[in-house]
Amino acid sequence: MRNVPEQDRPASGGRAAGMIMTLLLFLLIIAVALFSYQRSLDPSVELKDLIKVLSSDGEKEVREAEVQYSFGFDAREKTVFAPYKELIVKCSKSGIMFLDKDGSIVRSEGIAFTNPMLKTNGAQLLAADIGSTEVYIFSNTSIAWQDKTDAAILNADISEDGYVTVITTAKRDNNVIRVYESHGVELFRKIIANDFAVSACVSPSEKYLTLSAISTGAVGPFSRLKFYDMEGKELAGLSFDTAGELLPLFWHNRDDSLFAAGDSAAGAVSPTGKMIWQEQFTSIAGAGPAGDGMLAAAVQTDEGVVLNIYTADGEKHASAELQIIPAGLEAIKGRICVYSENTVLFFDDRGNNTSKYHAGKKIRQVCLFGKNQAAVITDGEVTVLGIY
Repeated sequence: MRNVPEQDRPASGGRAAGMIMTLLLFLLIIAVALFSYQRSLDPSVELKDLIKVLSSDGEKEVREAEVQYSFGFDAREKTVFAPYKELIVKCSKSGIMFLDKDGSIVRSEGIAFTNPMLKTNGAQLLAADIGSTEVYIFSNTSIAWQDKTDAAILNADISEDGYVTVITTAKRDNNVIRVYESHGVELFRKIIANDFAVSACVSPSEKYLTLSAISTGAVGPFSRLKFYDMEGKELAGLSFDTAGELLPLFWHNRDDSLFAAGDSAAGAVSPTGKMIWQEQFTSIAGAGPAGDGMLAAAVQTDEGVVLNIYTADGEKHASAELQIIPAGLEAIKGRICVYSENTVLFFDDRGNNTSKYHAGKKIRQVCLFGKNQAAVITDGEVTVLGIY
């Protein structure tokens, strides 16, 4: 019997490689066909959208948030809350109270606020009484500095580096903006004569003062963004004078660019006053920064209600349908919450709905402490949740 030389036998490894190549080619043909079909339905579909669909492992379970603590407060008072260094700050006619998450008082200040406002940059806390003349800056739980203005306070803000801006009324002009450095030294005042100031804040680089204002024109009110140097000299500006372009809210990014949002539009603006991108909607229920260079917005479109997450250049990083009618939105880096009258939905920064909570009462406010904890404030009750 004749022996067949070893080199003449087909190699098993070659057969396996051929089968793998055939399978990959088959999958590639299917993927191209699927992509072509999706493009026929929606020409805006990109290859990355298909990859996202193919790589997804199905809808993940939306877990109920865990109730960790619950405590009451006097709902008859006008009360605002803010998360600050793992504490809950409560501000009302009864004073300012720094609370543990179970409601225990850590420290309090007997300063009564009729119409309170709280803002924080993470390291410091700003408290002001709108319509009155007092502004306080807290470091930890103690007052670092305070000031009393000679006119009623309309708004105030604190930058990442502790620069404080206070907008007040004025006798002869519309508004005055007071700018303080981080230790409470007043740097300058800017008189606003022709517009009505809405908000003002110093940029992260500390080179600019950004002002959002409302003006009146022949066709109605419109909003403006203005940029000043740190001596009050105007450098640039941008007007939104088209119908539906009222963009009074803004948030700085680290590069001094900013996101802006209003009732029905959102976009990004460079520190030189150039529009980077803008998108119109039927309405916006809430918007806010979800980390540096990311904007989250709960919007009503012709297709329905969605949560959109944008990058600084206007790319839609993620989008998720909302099964509620949103009343507001709160966001921090890595966590977004959208709430209706009585329900809160929690999302990660990829647009995945990870947790939910049904309050059973009208929701007044939501405070985010981080990715895994939040406080939901209803009439007369604060509920601290563990979220997933």
